[in-house]
Amino acid sequence: MKHEHKKYHDHLLEQGAVVLPDLLNATQLSNMQHAFHQRLQQPAFNSWNGYHQTDRRRQTVDQLLTIDKAYVDLVLTPIIYQLVTAYLGDNACIQEAKGWRSLPFADNFHPLHRDEWYCRKYYRHSSQPKSLKLGCYLEDVDSGAFAFVPKSHLDLEDERGRGAGLQRIMGKAGTCFLFDPDCLHQQSYPNLRPRIAVFYHFFSPEIVLSQNFTQWGRYSQVLIESSYLAACSAEQLAFLGAGRPSYSQDGVSVQHFGWARKPVNMLIRCLNEGQFWFHRVQARLARGAK
Repeated sequence: MKHEHKKYHDHLLEQGAVVLPDLLNATQLSNMQHAFHQRLQQPAFNSWNGYHQTDRRRQTVDQLLTIDKAYVDLVLTPIIYQLVTAYLGDNACIQEAKGWRSLPFADNFHPLHRDEWYCRKYYRHSSQPKSLKLGCYLEDVDSGAFAFVPKSHLDLEDERGRGAGLQRIMGKAGTCFLFDPDCLHQQSYPNLRPRIAVFYHFFSPEIVLSQNFTQWGRYSQVLIESSYLAACSAEQLAFLGAGRPSYSQDGVSVQHFGWARKPVNMLIRCLNEGQFWFHRVQARLARGAK
C-alpha cells in the first residue's frame, strides 16, 4: 500500500470510518448530480426509470452504475481499490450501488444501528465477515449528516457506546468517506433540507447473506452499463464484480408487502389496459382529424 494511503487505512481500522481526500473533479460531480436528479423526476413504475420509497423520508435510486460513467469511475479510484482490498481481501468487489434523497425531518427516525447484511446464524461459530461502504455527498451537507460512534466496530457485543461520542461527517458536495457498517451509525437529525447521498457496498461474493437482506427488497445485485467497461483492466473488471459467482434468486420470494401483491398486480394490469385503450382512441381521433 502506498505510504499516502496507509494513514487512511490505519484510521479506518482504528476508528471505523475515514474521510477521504477529493476524489471527484467538477465534471464528474456535475454528471453524477444531473443523472441522479433525472431519476428523481418521477417514481419508478412499470417501465419508467425513477426513484422508489421504502419509507416516508427517503427517495431511493438504485443501480447507480447504469446511469452515468462517473459513478463507475469513483469505484475505480486507486485509493478506493487499495483501501477496500487491504481491509477485506483481494476477492472483495462492489456489490451494491444506490443512493437517496433524504427529505427534511426533525425526529430520530433512523436510529443508531449496525447493518444486518450477512447471515448471523451461519457465522455464529466462526469469524464474522466484514464489508465496507463508501459514501459520497452530492450536495453540501451541514445537517442530517452521516454520523457514527468511533471504534464501535471493534466489539459488536458492547452497546455502551451507543450515542456516546457521536461524530458527524459534514462536508461539501463531493465529500467521500469509507466506513465499516459494523460501526454504530445513522443519519443524524434534524435534517433541515433535502440531502442527496450515494452509497456503495463492498464485500466478498462468497459470503452467505441474511434472508432479511435478500427477501425484503433491500438487496439488488449490482448492474453495470456495459459501455462503461470498455477501458477497464482485468483487475478493474474483477473489482466491479465480473468474476463473482452467479447469484440465483430461484425460489426466493420477496416478502415486502406480500399480502398486497394480488390487489397491486390487478391495479397495475388495469392501468396498463387503460393506457392501451387511451392511446388507441387517441390514434383513431388523430386519423379522423386528417
